[in-house]
Amino acid sequence: MIRLPATVILAAMLLLGLVAGGPAHAVRSSHTVPPDDVESEDTGLQLLREAAVAGRSRGYSGTQYVTAWGASGASSSVLEVRNVPGRGLTVRSEPSGSVRHADPGTPAGGMSSPSEVMLEVLARNYRVVAAGEGFACGRPARLVDVLRADGTAAARYWLDESGGPVLRRELMDAGGRVVSAGAFVDLTLDPVVRGAMPVMAAGGFDLAETPRLEAEGWRFPRALPGRLELFAAHDTPPGYLYLGYSDGLSVVSVFVQSGMLDEERLRGWHAEQRKGHTIWVRDPAGQETIWASGGHVYTVFADAPADMVDAAVAALPHEPVPDLWTRLGRGASRLLSWVNPFG
Repeated sequence: MIRLPATVILAAMLLLGLVAGGPAHAVRSSHTVPPDDVESEDTGLQLLREAAVAGRSRGYSGTQYVTAWGASGASSSVLEVRNVPGRGLTVRSEPSGSVRHADPGTPAGGMSSPSEVMLEVLARNYRVVAAGEGFACGRPARLVDVLRADGTAAARYWLDESGGPVLRRELMDAGGRVVSAGAFVDLTLDPVVRGAMPVMAAGGFDLAETPRLEAEGWRFPRALPGRLELFAAHDTPPGYLYLGYSDGLSVVSVFVQSGMLDEERLRGWHAEQRKGHTIWVRDPAGQETIWASGGHVYTVFADAPADMVDAAVAALPHEPVPDLWTRLGRGASRLLSWVNPFG
């Protein structure tokens, strides 16, 4: 396992506001960003697109620190990343030590390079405006703010001015509090390869399999609260239905599998009662949840504000908390058949 120097961890914590002043969401006040000169023009959208292309096309390596805040606390991870054009992004996550290939526009890849489909959804739901200049990771950066209809900021991006990837990204709730932040602590850019073709994830929605899934009996919402649009629906081994929802900033991934939840195997998870039903939560920020309903197991992984995740979870199917006799019956059934969603 790679052990990061203490100075790197301290720098990351200071960068995201975790030391000397409390969490960033406690010290940042709500703010309204002045509108563009042309009200209907998203002046920052092209800047964000260029940074997203750079995050996929240019070679780089570095350390990212990612934190999400929720009602029960914060969860953080350190990502050691290496992007090689033509091969993709490799991410080593600490403290788990796991190594994987990931799309840089997904939560696993640090959400640093939104795909074209994410940008399409973003443009429908928000205004994206250039907001001046600044610094991140010790590098000059261009600022881009993502605005709600009322003019308040839903997100801010720091884009590397020298043609590199997104250096820093913050999500804010309606009250102006930072609820998710990710930033490079250090970054090394490879030289620009002349003649290299820009790489961008394809646009459009990955919904080609939707008619087949519905014909097979699957029923799922085309939207969830918080302007979360369905952008992907397909089945994956071993027998999961994957549903991806996004408002262009946040992602809520839903996995559905037929069967029953073996609660005894949920080590590291804790049960919560919400509006008469039980869900299991693993991280303090509430980004990972699982529950059973109607003969199916639902697993949600999110990179989104906690209130958005809560609303999305509440909108999905649930059953009331069963009484004692029902629980005993289900316990007997689990002796014959059970589903472990992580096996």
